[in-house]
Amino acid sequence: MLDGIVRGKLKMNKTVNRYLDLCLKCGKCSDFCPSDIDIVDILLTAKHEYFKNSLEGKIYAFLESKPIFDTALNIIKFFTNIFSRKIKSKPFDTKAVYFGGCISALKPNIKNYVTTLLNKMHIEVIPTDFNCCGMPFLTTGNLERFEQVIKENISKLPDNCEYLITDCASCEWAWKQYSKYLNDDELKEQLKNIKIKSIYELIASNGIKFESKKEYNLTYHKPCHTKDNEYNAITDILTKIENSSYSELYDFDKCCGFSSYEHPLTLSETNPIRKNKEKNINNSNADFVITNCVGCLTALKMMKTKAKPIRLISFLKDFCKIK
Repeated sequence: MLDGIVRGKLKMNKTVNRYLDLCLKCGKCSDFCPSDIDIVDILLTAKHEYFKNSLEGKIYAFLESKPIFDTALNIIKFFTNIFSRKIKSKPFDTKAVYFGGCISALKPNIKNYVTTLLNKMHIEVIPTDFNCCGMPFLTTGNLERFEQVIKENISKLPDNCEYLITDCASCEWAWKQYSKYLNDDELKEQLKNIKIKSIYELIASNGIKFESKKEYNLTYHKPCHTKDNEYNAITDILTKIENSSYSELYDFDKCCGFSSYEHPLTLSETNPIRKNKEKNINNSNADFVITNCVGCLTALKMMKTKAKPIRLISFLKDFCKIK
């Protein structure tokens, strides 16, 4: 289809865009491509062409604009921060910033918990008020807004910072896409000087142990954007939680269907992707199905499962104690 559009035989229209949205944006095609072609990037570029020239794109552009999107997020932050206390990080030579994504506006206490964990590893957390990672804008084809978010977020990085810490696979993936869309050499250099790391990699490498408050059966759904090093760290953490048992979920690394939240089947109970994931979770006999992506967590919560879907950092905070 895209070849036809490039050659002038087809027009970019709503029908073509509907086919583009059949892509889950999970990246499996690129992983298996022997020529290392970034197929998802090609499809996102095509979506941008539709976005620029359609009424639907103009509606998205309005809803995702800085005045609308950021104002809504700031209102949420204002009310959630009223009811939550902030803890101050202890000073250490190694310094980091925590990127909690939009969800940190809803759960500010997670930031306190991450600060506690990083302090235990002798890492100081410098408070920084970031915007959204920009992934929602990228997946709708709103590249102008995505580039705006990139510049704002990078400009907020402190000079003396070694790490940017995330606990969400999609936020981490978005940050690692930033260099592709940057034309500013100064910002590129600033981004190059910081290590983007998952909190779970640091927990595992520092040997921090946890004990669950009750005995639970745990299983794990691997988000599409979780790379092998992070997956290995997460399974290392889960298998070593005392007073709980961990079993591998069948097809644990198969997409939940939410990598593209615009996918026509995402919300449908008849979606075979959703039905297979539901069946596998129920067959696991787990009390909790754990993931490390907010999008995956949203999809898992839509499913009819006996196991309670929960974000890994939330499970460690609410159901475990640090040993």
